[in-house]
Amino acid sequence: MKIIIEFISSHITSWGMVWFGLIFWGSIINEITSFNFFNTTASSFNLTPYIFGLSIGLIAKMRGRWV
Repeated sequence: MKIIIEFISSHITSWGMVWFGLIFWGSIINEITSFNFFNTTASSFNLTPYIFGLSIGLIAKMRGRWV
């Protein structure tokens, strides 16, 4: 059990920016792109904003910072 906890902790430490980009920025971008003045029905699930958020997170991880 201790090995699993250490693995999860190290994974979150090293890939935290990527997960943040995927979940947070992907959700924000999805909400912005799904906002539609003329259509009141709910739109279908779209992966494109989450892929864009994931790429933002990967770029931040490679750079070591967000800005």
